[in-house]
Amino acid sequence: MDWRPNAENDRLALAILAGFLIARLVFAFSLGLGIDESYTIAISRRLSLSYFDHPPLHLWIAHFAALAVGENVVARAPFAALFFATGWMFYRLTSGLFDPQAALVALFALNVTPFFFASAGSWIVPDGPLLFGLALAAFAAARLFFAQPLDNGSAWRLWLVVGVGLGLAGLSKYSAALTAGGLAAFVLIARNQRHWLKHPAPYAAAIVALAMITPVIVWNAQHGWASFAFQGGRGVPEGGLRPAQFMTMVLGQIAFLSPWIFAPLVAGLASAWRQRADERRLFLLCLSLPPIALFTVTPLWGSRGQPHWTMPGWFFAFALMGVWLKQFGVSAGALRRWAVVSSVLLAAIAGAVILQASTGWPWLALAPGSGLADPTLEAFEWRDLRKAPIFEQSPGFVIATKWSDAGKIALALGPQTPVFVLSNDPRGWAFLDDSASFVGRSGVIVTPAADLESALGAAEPYFAALGQPQFQTLGRGGRAEVSLALIPAGGLTRRLPMFYPGAAGR
Repeated sequence: MDWRPNAENDRLALAILAGFLIARLVFAFSLGLGIDESYTIAISRRLSLSYFDHPPLHLWIAHFAALAVGENVVARAPFAALFFATGWMFYRLTSGLFDPQAALVALFALNVTPFFFASAGSWIVPDGPLLFGLALAAFAAARLFFAQPLDNGSAWRLWLVVGVGLGLAGLSKYSAALTAGGLAAFVLIARNQRHWLKHPAPYAAAIVALAMITPVIVWNAQHGWASFAFQGGRGVPEGGLRPAQFMTMVLGQIAFLSPWIFAPLVAGLASAWRQRADERRLFLLCLSLPPIALFTVTPLWGSRGQPHWTMPGWFFAFALMGVWLKQFGVSAGALRRWAVVSSVLLAAIAGAVILQASTGWPWLALAPGSGLADPTLEAFEWRDLRKAPIFEQSPGFVIATKWSDAGKIALALGPQTPVFVLSNDPRGWAFLDDSASFVGRSGVIVTPAADLESALGAAEPYFAALGQPQFQTLGRGGRAEVSLALIPAGGLTRRLPMFYPGAAGR
C-alpha cells in the first residue's frame, strides 16, 4: 500500500475526471429539469434548517446556485463539480488501498456507469453531496487504518475528517447512517483496528458528525418528526411478501449500473467476500453491503423502494471491482476494448435520451400504441404555462393537485406566486406557507386535464366559487405532451387540509 501521489497515474485520473466532467455538463445542459429537481429548486427558495423529504445540504446548494445562475439547468453545474472532487477522492482511496492501475480502472468504470454519470454526477438531487461526504470519510478512515504508523496528532486530524465527512453525508441523506454503521462494524470486526475503541478520537468524530446534523434534528423536533416518520415508514411491513417488488428492485439496480458493469461489480464483491481476511477488502465490504442488502430486500415486505437507494453501497464496490479485474488477470487490451465499448454504449444511451427529451419522436417510433409513459417527460419543463391567458395577471396563489406537478408549476410562474398542494401527499409544500393567511383571496387550480372532475370535487369545499375551467396544452416538437386544466378559484373560505404534524400553520 502506497498513499504517496503518483504523478503519471494521477494525471491519467485527472484526465478521466476532466473528460467525464465535460461530457456530464453537455448532457446536463441538454435536458430540462426533472420532477425532483424542479421540486428541489422551488422548495429551496426558502432556506430552512432542514426539509420534509431529505436533509438540507443539496437544497442549500440548489438555493445559492439558483441565486447565482437562475432557476435553470445551469444550476446543475455545482453538482457536476462536486462529483469531480468525489471521483478524485475515490481514486486516491482505491490507489492507496491497492494500486494506481486498479484505481484507474475503478474510476473509469464509476464514471461510465449511467447512474453515476447522470444522476449522482450532475443532477440536483441528494446523491451527489452524499457520495462526496462518504468518500471523504472513507478516504480519511482508510488512511487511519492502513497508512500506519501514525502519530497521535495525525490520528486526531484524520478522525475529525471522518466526522466531517459523515456529517456532510448526514446532511445529505438519512441512509448515511448505514455507511456510518458499516464503519463502526469494521472497527469492531477487524482485529487490527479494535485498538481504536480505546482512543478518544473516534468518539470525538462521532460528536462532530452529530453536531453537523443538528439542523436536521432541530427541524424534525419543530415539525413533529415528520421527515423521520415519512422516510422510516417506507420500511414498515405492509402485509405479505412481494417478490415482484424485490425483482423490480434487482432489475432496477442492473439498469442503473448497466449489465456490463453490474456483472464485474458482483464478481468483485464475491471475490472480496472470499478474501475478507484481508482487512482492506473487509473495510470496503463493510461500507458496501449494508445499503445494498437492506434496500434490496426491504421491498419484499415494505414499499417498493427505489434502485438508487442502494447506490452508496455500489459506489464502494467499484474499488473491489478494480482490484478483482487486475487479480483475475484481465489483459490491458481487453480492458481497453471494454472501456471503448462501455463509452460507446453510454454515449448512445445519452444521445438517445437527449433526442427523445428534445423531440419526443423516437419513443413514438419504437413504442407506438404501447400505452407506456415516455420517461423523458420528467425532463419536460412547463415554462410555457405562464403564457396561459389566466396568468396575464398574477394570481393570489396557485393550487396543484400533485406535489410532483407543483415544482413544474412553481418554476414556470416564478417565486412571486405561492404554491399549495391539495392532496393527501403534499410533501414539502405543506411546510412553506400557511393557507389560512390566504383566506378570502382568489387563485388558480392547475391539474392534469384527465383529473379535472376529481380536482373540482376536492376543491369545491374550500372556495366560494369555482369558475369555468380553461385548458392549456404544453408540447414539444409541435406535438402536445401535457394537457392541463386551469380553474379560476374565487374566495378561499378556510385553511386547506394539513396532513403532517408541524405543517405550516400548526
